Amino acid sequence: MAVATAQSPASSSQRAGPRTAAPQTGFAPWKNPELPPIVRFEGVSKRFDDFVAVNNVTLDIYEKEFFALLGPSGCGKSTLLRMLAGFERPTEGKLIVAGQDITELPPYERPVNMMFQSYALFPHMTVERNIGFGLRQEGMPKDRIEERVDEAMAMLELRQFAKRKPNQLSGGQQQRVALARAIAKKPRIVLLDEPLGALDKKLRQQAQFELMRIQETTGTTFIIVTHDQEEAMTVASRIAVMEKGVLVQVATPGDIYENPKTRYIAGFIGDVNVFEGTVAKVSDGCIEVDAKDGYKFRTKSTEAVSAGQQVGLALRPEKIRIGREKPTTECNLIPGKVEDIGYLGSISHYHVRTAAGQRITALRANAAHTVEQPITWEDDVWLDWPIDAGVVLTG
Repeated sequence: MAVATAQSPASSSQRAGPRTAAPQTGFAPWKNPELPPIVRFEGVSKRFDDFVAVNNVTLDIYEKEFFALLGPSGCGKSTLLRMLAGFERPTEGKLIVAGQDITELPPYERPVNMMFQSYALFPHMTVERNIGFGLRQEGMPKDRIEERVDEAMAMLELRQFAKRKPNQLSGGQQQRVALARAIAKKPRIVLLDEPLGALDKKLRQQAQFELMRIQETTGTTFIIVTHDQEEAMTVASRIAVMEKGVLVQVATPGDIYENPKTRYIAGFIGDVNVFEGTVAKVSDGCIEVDAKDGYKFRTKSTEAVSAGQQVGLALRPEKIRIGREKPTTECNLIPGKVEDIGYLGSISHYHVRTAAGQRITALRANAAHTVEQPITWEDDVWLDWPIDAGVVLTG
């Protein structure tokens, strides 16, 4: 049995699963085939000499979505956003916004506004002057500018900082000013390029929920680029996971976490154990997998596989039960020895080494001050999981 344990580089995974959010209950415009998207990337590619940054991407984003482009550095997510903003021109394909082909339009003629990672605030201008800059450039009447700026400052709780300059503000306050400037123009789409990257972890988490609140309040379509898995899982209604310029999976945070389509996604989003094996039997939506070292696994799956096929079984650590006593089940059962423990307050991570030398991660909630039958280092334990806990991976 070969086991690969992948851990999200973004955090130590203190949460057991995704924290998902949507603008409203039942919000899923992508399920309505008659509803046109507000943004469509149609066969879009971008090459820089011999390097393919974005490769034939077709993607629909719907009005009022908080959409996340997620992936590691160099995967093409920022290039995709910059093409939508008009700062890069596609090598191939079309960009369509609200039914209009904007591929050749300059940035200032597009119904989008972009908030940069650096915030790009003018150091010599006050907060209110920074927020109103774009409106002044458009030639909007002074009284309307004042009204828009005041509205944006009120929404982001910036009125008390109106006369301050950027160097008199904290990082979180500067972030709010940059966002206020973006929404003051009331664009149909706000583009966010790693907007929270300069904030510390606690402030970043607060800012994530602030972004969600603002997006829901304004009803504006937000498209965010991030390499932070937890951030994408927190704020987005849907996530597009990219790898080497290609869209790998587009789905809700819950679907991506619970039903990853490939080993790459399973390992990139959160923590996961991947067990490699051979399909022994398929019947009535149940797949039996023979792993090395004599272990047998069973899982429910709609994945189209056949006997003899090599597959992976992805299993999140929180799905695995860990205990000293041997369960009565005959499959989905592995013995091992506790090699390491990570105590994270609400949960504990157990790293278990099997007799064959594989390392498996399991989680256990610390629901009481003292855990019944506490498990400690070097303890012999049993790991098991329900039949519906695993996900079969063929890619």
